[in-house]
Amino acid sequence: MEQHAIITGDIVASRRIAPLQKEMLYSDIDEFLRSLKKKWLLDYETYRGDSIQCEARSPELSLRVALIIKSYVMAYTPEEIKKKILRSQKKDAVPKGYFNVAFDIRLAIGIGAVDFIKRKLSSSDGPAFQLSGEALDNLKKDDNRRLVFKTANEPLNADIEPVIYLLDALTQKWTQNQAILVLNKLQNKKDEEIAKLFKISLSAVYQRKKTAQWTAIEKAVTYFEIKLKK
Repeated sequence: MEQHAIITGDIVASRRIAPLQKEMLYSDIDEFLRSLKKKWLLDYETYRGDSIQCEARSPELSLRVALIIKSYVMAYTPEEIKKKILRSQKKDAVPKGYFNVAFDIRLAIGIGAVDFIKRKLSSSDGPAFQLSGEALDNLKKDDNRRLVFKTANEPLNADIEPVIYLLDALTQKWTQNQAILVLNKLQNKKDEEIAKLFKISLSAVYQRKKTAQWTAIEKAVTYFEIKLKK
């Protein structure tokens, strides 16, 4: 039976976000998810303002997609902070992101069959949706975790769980500049492209890769993708 990868998520502590800031954040997340449909997503939906649900193009891509979404949210800079930084920098300078993240998101990956998929993912059903939804509900009860993976295959769950735990621990320590770096590397951008995009030196890119633990993240994602292809 064909396997589907459903990712369900919600913004952490969304009630504490100022209304105007919240409106812009939700709008930008929706626009970002729409851009991912070109390569990474089959479909997505935002609902209740602070919640998302999407289907990765394949189960093996689901962890990469989840981390892309997570790194986008953690890299997100409120508009008023962007303006403040730009006012303090030289003309055309790019904010370097040397500050703590302002936002975070819980994400639950559920992989399994589906009974049916409607035009709205929230109206769809099947094991993949149920696994993802139940995993997110459990995640909300644990303040120490932000990322979880679940299938009906318990041996596979046991193989993947340590990887998810380690990635979760690493990502929770990111600063915004580290999240931005990983966001671009996960989408297969070369170091030279990132340096040009953010107007920084290659040595600065290498330093960000080091502090973000990019090599460990890359190996973990590659391991996941190989396991899920089998």
